[in-house]
Formats: sequence, structure tokens, C-alpha cells
Amino acid sequence: MDKRKKWLWIIAYTVLGIMAALSLVQGCRNGAMYSQDFQWDAAKALTMKVNPYVESIEPTGILESYGYEEYFSQMEANQFPSLLWLLFPFTLLSPMGARYVWLIGNLLLTGGIGILLKKTYFKKIDNKIYMLLFLLMLAGTPWRNQIGVGQHTIFSFFFFLLAVWIAEKNVERKNILLFLGVVVSLTICFFKYTLTAPLALYFIYKRWYQPLWTAIIIHGILTVFSAYWLGESIVQMIIQPLKVSSALASEGGIDLGAALGGSSLSFLIGGLVFLLLYGMMIGIRQGEDEDVISMLVLWSLIITYHRTYDFFVLILPASMFFRGEKENSQYPLWLLSYYFILLITVFFVLRIFHEGDGVLLITGVGYYIFTIYIMGMNFRKMKKTFKTPKKA
Repeated sequence: MDKRKKWLWIIAYTVLGIMAALSLVQGCRNGAMYSQDFQWDAAKALTMKVNPYVESIEPTGILESYGYEEYFSQMEANQFPSLLWLLFPFTLLSPMGARYVWLIGNLLLTGGIGILLKKTYFKKIDNKIYMLLFLLMLAGTPWRNQIGVGQHTIFSFFFFLLAVWIAEKNVERKNILLFLGVVVSLTICFFKYTLTAPLALYFIYKRWYQPLWTAIIIHGILTVFSAYWLGESIVQMIIQPLKVSSALASEGGIDLGAALGGSSLSFLIGGLVFLLLYGMMIGIRQGEDEDVISMLVLWSLIITYHRTYDFFVLILPASMFFRGEKENSQYPLWLLSYYFILLITVFFVLRIFHEGDGVLLITGVGYYIFTIYIMGMNFRKMKKTFKTPKKA
């Protein structure tokens, strides 16, 4: 490496390192002060046999005597009860104590994401480039806001990656403990199901059916138990969380709900896209793992409600472009440039313009074009898989 390139690497590491450090400090400050999306209050209500969905839609005032409003604002229990039970250990702590433990946990899990990404979808990437990408993720507004509002995407994304990594190990070893590790990780990762349900289609593509369906069954059992616990019907345990979450349908960033103003049409289109992706995962037999997961990540962020703080996972599609010299050559330079412009826009430019309608519109159009192009690329590969060989 000549001196010029060496200095360019040093400058890049220094600039991104400083930005990531500042982002970390500010994110921790905000997380200690706010963490309003943690949903500790909803989980606590559930443990006390108080229906958190009723308290979210039409508060009865039953929780006011506990003084939780000092730490959390209006309850928004938009998670299914089987998911809220995952927060049970935190409900054993005081509200403030739970908030700090959650903050520290998110920081540790971020480090875990860095390790697991390198062991899974970025294992072919050069270490120097990967470190720059990881620092870029930390420096971006989405990750910082994740920490600040106490969101669950870091938590869920970590356990999804852990499930993938353990599943890859289990393919080689066929170990019951590894299988259980995949099941537990998948069960937990569904906490942010708006992200990880589409990502879980990756398990369909890999033909890892058993752990996926086992995790879904576990959530079904927890839902039945929750209905008994709260004295509600099983149907209400599904409908009530959806009522809470549907109220947020138009408040996302560039997802279909936001683009269509919360119209019910967005749910229909999102459902159809999900079914199309499911069909593709069944059809693709010899796809590239990095291409498939990138397509799923891109769609997962827009087929359902997502604020832009969830978009830190947009770093994952970089795995398409950095897979060694041979693989990288199949992608034109313009596509890589397009992706990085999109990434920089989401990570930094949106914040500069306070996510105004104009910049969100431009970003959304660019994002949808890129997503549809990547989907088309995967569809072409799927069609090639089913081509019958010509007769001699």
C-alpha cells in the first residue's frame, strides 16, 4: 500500500471514528433520558393482568397510581402479548433501572451485530472495508435514534443474525442443542416482527423449516396463555395489538403506509409483496445468500410501518457488492454508487433537512427504484434456475 492510500484509510477511519463516537455519546444521553419506545410499561401491565391494549386505546386510569408516567408517556402496546412476555425479566426491575439495563443491552447487542455480520453475510469482505461500514452504521442517525428512543430493532436484528449463524453451524453438525439455539433465537427475534418476519423468509429459502415453524408455534402457545391470563379471547389477543399498531400506519418514513397516507391499500399491497417474496423464496434454489437477504431487508423496511430509525440495517445490502473480486465484478459501478448515495442520504441527509416532506419524497422514490431493481435481479436468477437444459 502506497503512502497516499495509507493516508486515505487513516483519514477515513479517523473521520468515521469521531463521528461514531459522537453518535454513541448522544445516543446514550437520549436513551437515558427518553427510551419512550421500550414498552416496559406495557409488559409490566401484562404481568399484573392488566390489558395493555385497552390501556393504550382507551386508558382506564388504573395504572396512574403506580407512577409509571414519570418514566414513560402514553402507553402504546403495539406488540403481540407473546412478544411482550420477552420483556418479563425487565419488569422485575424499577422503571429507571430497566431503562439503563436496556440501554446497556442495546450497546452490547450492537457489538454482537458487528461480530455476527462478519461471521455471516460479510464473511467474504475485507476487514478494513467492513470496519468502515460498521463505523458508518454507528455514525448514522438511524442507529443513534434507535439507542435514544429505546427501540427494539437492534435487539431483534441481533437475534435474527444469531439464528442464522447457529443454523449454519447446525447444517454441519446436526446437534439438538444447536437446533434449540436456532429456535430460541428466532422466537426472540420476532419482537420486531415488522422487520424480522420478512427476514425470516430467508429460512424458507435455505430450507430450514423446522426451527422456523417451531418458533411460530411457541408464539402461538404464548398467545393462548396470554388470552387465559388476561381473560380475553384468543382472537382479541391478535386484533387488539393490531388496532394499536394500525393507528401508526401513516406515521412512518418512506414505507407504503406513509406513502399512501395510512390507507388500507398499503396493507393489501404489503401483504401481496410478502406473498410474492414467499413464493420467490420457495422458487430460488441456487441463489446468492447476500442477494437474497439484501432483497428481504430492503422490502422489510417499506412493506410495513417503519420510522427511519429502523434503517440502520440498510448497511446489510453492502454485502452484495463486497464478496471478493469475482463476485464483485458482476455489479456495475453505477449500482454501487447508487447504493452509497442512498445510504448516505438515509444516514445523514434526512437528518440535515429534518426529514422534510420533499427530501423524504426524493429518498423514497430512489429507495423504491433500487429495491425493485434488486428484486428483478433476484427474479432473473430464479428463472435461470428453472431453465431446462437443451437437448444434445
